[in-house]
Amino acid sequence: MSKTIGKTVKYSVIVVGILIVGLLAAPFFIDVNTYKNQIEQTVEDSTGRHLSIGHMNATLFPSVGVELEDVHLANRAGYAERDFISVKLLHVKLALMPLLSKQVEIQHFEVDAPVVYLERRSNGETNWGDLVGASRGDKGAAAVGQADQTAPAAPALAALQAESLSLTRGEVTWVDGAAKPVKLSELEVSLNDVQLKRPVAVKVSGKLSGNAFELDANVGPLGDIAKIDPVSLPVQGHLKADQISLQPFKAMISGWPVQLGDVAKASVGISAQIEQRPDGIRLIEGTSQLSAAHKLGVDWKVEMPKADQLKINRAALAVDDKKLIDIRGEIKNLNANPALQLHIESQPMARTWLATFVPDLNTMYANHPAPWTQIQFNASLSGGSKKMNIDDLQLKLDHELLRATGAVGFKGPDIRLRMSGKALHLDPWLPQGKQEKQARSTSVISEAVAAPAAVEPDLRFLKSWIVTSRLQIGTLFAHKLEMKNFSASINGSKGRFDLNPLSFNLSGGKVTEKASLNVASYPARWTESAHVTGVQAGPLLKAIAGTDKLTGTMAMDTRLRANGLTEAAVNTLNGKGNMLFRDGKIKGFDIAGALRKFSNPTAYKQGPKETDFAQLSGSFNIKNGIVDNQDLFMASPLLRLTGKGIVNLVNKTMDYHVKPRVVGTLKGQGGSMLRKGLTVPLHISGTFEAPKVRPEINARTLIDNAPALLNKGKLGGGLGKILGGGKSAPTGQGGAQPQSSPKDKLLKGLGGMVPGF
Repeated sequence: MSKTIGKTVKYSVIVVGILIVGLLAAPFFIDVNTYKNQIEQTVEDSTGRHLSIGHMNATLFPSVGVELEDVHLANRAGYAERDFISVKLLHVKLALMPLLSKQVEIQHFEVDAPVVYLERRSNGETNWGDLVGASRGDKGAAAVGQADQTAPAAPALAALQAESLSLTRGEVTWVDGAAKPVKLSELEVSLNDVQLKRPVAVKVSGKLSGNAFELDANVGPLGDIAKIDPVSLPVQGHLKADQISLQPFKAMISGWPVQLGDVAKASVGISAQIEQRPDGIRLIEGTSQLSAAHKLGVDWKVEMPKADQLKINRAALAVDDKKLIDIRGEIKNLNANPALQLHIESQPMARTWLATFVPDLNTMYANHPAPWTQIQFNASLSGGSKKMNIDDLQLKLDHELLRATGAVGFKGPDIRLRMSGKALHLDPWLPQGKQEKQARSTSVISEAVAAPAAVEPDLRFLKSWIVTSRLQIGTLFAHKLEMKNFSASINGSKGRFDLNPLSFNLSGGKVTEKASLNVASYPARWTESAHVTGVQAGPLLKAIAGTDKLTGTMAMDTRLRANGLTEAAVNTLNGKGNMLFRDGKIKGFDIAGALRKFSNPTAYKQGPKETDFAQLSGSFNIKNGIVDNQDLFMASPLLRLTGKGIVNLVNKTMDYHVKPRVVGTLKGQGGSMLRKGLTVPLHISGTFEAPKVRPEINARTLIDNAPALLNKGKLGGGLGKILGGGKSAPTGQGGAQPQSSPKDKLLKGLGGMVPGF
């Protein structure tokens, strides 16, 4: 028995020895290059592309090795006349014994000087599309399936034990349409001491369009190759690229902000730590920087506990080395309907600093005496791809805080917002731009005049918007007004936006307003109705109309409409209203003084240009910017006044007639006396800035006022003589003068008494 076993071992060793000698000697007797033409023809038949192999070498023991030199695969027909892929040297060694059991064990893999050319045309076609979409013949799906079932199983990768896997001197060229080619050159990939039980060191380096980058990482341990899951494969490494120029990618970049200058002069740098753990958690931490006309830097730390979940531990944006925004939160369901929850916090941003990115800010506030200085915000947001919830927004305008909650639906959009604050000074935020002036010369004077007309805004893009919002401010300061308990509600859809209501307390009274804006047409159309009670008129008119000509407690109702939102729209202004003022004065018009001057010009002395009243009321109609009033009434202890006329808001002029009547007797300046019953019509005309008030004096006026004018004054004495109230006029040389009518005497007696008559 023992002799039999001994003989078996002996002969087995002899057979193995003979096989080893045969495997070592075979490459010397078998020329593998005889198969080169067959390999080239097979590839060309399958792909339609020509393959050429310069030289082939093979070894069979102690490992199966194949070495290909000077390999070239032609480009797709109709594309650039150059190789699609070329390789200087391709060397692969496989373990022999596992291969006999249809298991592949790589021991050495080397690729030297591979060159790849990738091209995509503007229509989307590529020079590799025919390879990935190659037909498997004219057989039907069933025939293909049957062939697959009968085909022998492909060898499986059983083990990985190699001194090195390397790619050296690689080059990839990418051409996208008419864009400048992007080249990845000097590509080096190195894996040393490759096996399955310990982490494998991986190094990748190269140049992207001349800019260097490198990746240094440890991958693994890989474990059972048949069960490798890329999602849980342990990876730990560092990616670094100091400067990647964007010039080669210029044609691929759209929406580049003009504030960042020329994209061709910009570059990107990145430094990041990458970690993937066996439990599926991926962690990335690092910094990136965009260098352009302005420098943008991002510092981040994010992790993915699950494949569809992103947790942002830190994401900070800096601009020109100024820290600007911090973001924290997480995003779930990345693969389906993303759901996010974020907290965003900004640093104070000065207006002067923001103007470097938004130059229009300089123009908007060029003439402002005290514009706002800085803005800051914090926001907690949640939502998904269809809607964003504003859980808490804190907007700090200079030193005043506004808070908001609501939601924004991205379809429409649909905006639902509630804002509140204790106090807000609005004036610093209202633009006051620098007026552009143009020179105009005449023979007498040359000066800069007139600003260009404002452009009517086109708001038709708002037709699809849905808005439901409410604003509440404890005290709103605007145009030197203090509007307390300020409240406004805005609702809009299908191009119509309603302000209903706007209300606030002002100067001891209350203002309530309703308005509607229709943006479905161009220019936009608007309507407005206001109800004012118990408001002191002086401050209000000064703020909204720029005039302080009228004071008193005001009550007013208006209903107005117009087309357009610029000053030019005043010629489309139509509507009506009524007003009532109590216990006030009209500045710039001294009606009593005008009567005193009329009654006694020589004794009259100029006093304050104002008229007190106990009541002032009237109604008006507006047609195409022209206000028509026919029932003005004013009452004071001295006067009763009625009036009618028009006020032209288009050219800012007035043509108004008033008839004051003295209802009491009052001694004025210089001893002049206003007598009860005196009535002198006045004509108010001219511009808003420089109105003119003139008595409408004629014979009828003087005759009607004769009883009130009969006094010891100069005009009264003259009238007395003329009307028979004094001595007869002396006779002349020719005897008694002929008698004149009372009217002739009245007109003659006025000579020199009333200037301009």
